Amino acid sequence: MAFDRDVTLKKAEKLLRQGRLDAAIAEYLRVVEDQPRDWNTANTLGDLYARGGQTDKAVQQYTRIADHFLREGFYPKAGALYKKILKIQPDDESIQLVLAEVSTKQGLLADAKTQLHAVADRRRARGDHKGAAEIAIRVGTLDPSDFDARHAAARIVEEMGDTEGAAARYRAIHDDLLEKGRTAEALEALRHVVRLNPQDHAGRAALVRTAVQAGNLESAAEFLTRESAGDDPELLGTLAEIELTAGRLDGAREVLAHVLSMDRARRHAFLEKGWSLTASQPDQAFVWVDASVDAAVADADFTGAAEVLQRFGREVPRHVPALLKLVEVCVDGGLETTMYQAQVQLTDAYLETGQAAEARVIAEDLVAREPWEGAHIERFRRALTMLRVFDPDTHIADRLSGASPFTAKDPFVDLRSDPSPVAETANVPTAAAASGAEEVEEVEALTPEPADTAAQQPASGPTPPPAPALPSIEQIATPVAVAPPPSPARETREEEIDLTGALGELKPRVALSGRESLEEVFEDLRTDASETADEDFSAQYMKLARTYLDMNMVEEAMGSLQTAAKSPEQRFEAASLLARLHTSRGETERAVEWFERASEAPAPTAEDGRALLYDLGVVLDGAGETARALAVFLELQADAGDYRDVPARIGRLARVQTGG
Repeated sequence: MAFDRDVTLKKAEKLLRQGRLDAAIAEYLRVVEDQPRDWNTANTLGDLYARGGQTDKAVQQYTRIADHFLREGFYPKAGALYKKILKIQPDDESIQLVLAEVSTKQGLLADAKTQLHAVADRRRARGDHKGAAEIAIRVGTLDPSDFDARHAAARIVEEMGDTEGAAARYRAIHDDLLEKGRTAEALEALRHVVRLNPQDHAGRAALVRTAVQAGNLESAAEFLTRESAGDDPELLGTLAEIELTAGRLDGAREVLAHVLSMDRARRHAFLEKGWSLTASQPDQAFVWVDASVDAAVADADFTGAAEVLQRFGREVPRHVPALLKLVEVCVDGGLETTMYQAQVQLTDAYLETGQAAEARVIAEDLVAREPWEGAHIERFRRALTMLRVFDPDTHIADRLSGASPFTAKDPFVDLRSDPSPVAETANVPTAAAASGAEEVEEVEALTPEPADTAAQQPASGPTPPPAPALPSIEQIATPVAVAPPPSPARETREEEIDLTGALGELKPRVALSGRESLEEVFEDLRTDASETADEDFSAQYMKLARTYLDMNMVEEAMGSLQTAAKSPEQRFEAASLLARLHTSRGETERAVEWFERASEAPAPTAEDGRALLYDLGVVLDGAGETARALAVFLELQADAGDYRDVPARIGRLARVQTGG
């Protein structure tokens, strides 16, 4: 004969009511064996096993059902069943771990952490530190916003020797913190990345960019190298700034030259950077300008390069390196007039900075070229005085009279197609003669000249007049071309190395109606779960409460309802359910309290509001609160008229009040 499920279930219920638990279990077991996917009956069977002390069989039923719900994505039901198992077996770590997973899928991260921490504590207590560490790592993956837990997990991974894995975790933390605008914390996380892998140039580059964005060049300097900068112009520019800040000017020049070799168009940006520093950091400013000038010279734009240096000279007067560069550019570019102006400025700069020997060389050339210019003679005199030459005026007169030939050489003589008359008539000595003259001058700088200087002139030379204190125009010799001073080497510097939508609105309860099959209920659950993805947190607790109610877990349901009732959107429904649950348990005072809380919230429909008032009146009436019950029913009658048996209740309560 075919198995009759309904008859068997009715028989089982009779046996249960007769107190024949084992016989009832046997009947329920027949149903489950015939229909393994009858989850309601399986759940009831599990409950009966638990009542009968057959915990292993109860756990077996609960686990089978819970695993099915978990696979199907019904996480609230699965979680409720796993909690039933934990009540029977509180120390079952495998169930706690699964329950943590289920809670995570629902967005109940606090519940998940509670389960995981319980497992970790138990493992530590029995000395399983590795197992506890594994749980801590898992906790660190639960909540992306819990950066403390994520940091702790990364540290544990590092301590376990997985430096690559730890670096990956720190990098993820850095990215998330940076996205949230927590730059300082992101920078610290990235420090760990580079610390764990010093060869991670990409990480170093990211660290430098983060530090630069935060305006922290000191931190950037700790990690930025030529290798980590690669060919990134922005990072190389930052490296140059760091080198300049540290006083390593030559290192900065090298970096900037490399940048411009890749992209000459950055020359103008370098200039702007230099101009911004001229007032506060002139030496640093010149490095940026110098790099730009070199780029212009490389493009044969000598005029443009000279104009840049002239502007720098106006903004930073007496800057010797800039003036030396200007002279060099002028000579290479054939800019004769500009070069002479630069020599004048360079001489003044040398004099101001106490570089008398260099000033004397250029001043002597200036006088040789323009002996009628008194300012040149004064420069010459100042240089000689600084060099402690005995009787500078006599020395100048000797030079002007021809007693001691000038050693000037025209740097542009080879650049002209036709030598100028001045160049042809000038008394320009050979290189050897110039060298000898320099030696004579050095001796003269240390030895007083005899009074009869004129008598010692060469036979072929003219006889000079007595040396005046200041030469007159008639006493000025024929001008000669001027040789620029050799460019001194640049100074060197020391180098330095919610719940998430898995919950469904449970339209049917566990007790199925005759019109809906179990699979239809599951389909409704899936549909409702997808529709709750955007609801607020309290709505999710409302759905969780319904799930608990479906699983006959009243205490858990009431806890979730209390949480949901905190939200104005869920207060009416949650408080109403709580009131009715307390009523069913005979807890009248608590029921009245929750009915009144519900009445303070707007009802979804007028009928819902009337039903709530009616139930409140009934509870008050049953508790002997006749006056309050009468007031509630009168209010309900005023709104809904002859609602249900309200008129009859009002009449009876009125008679009680009046003693009739």
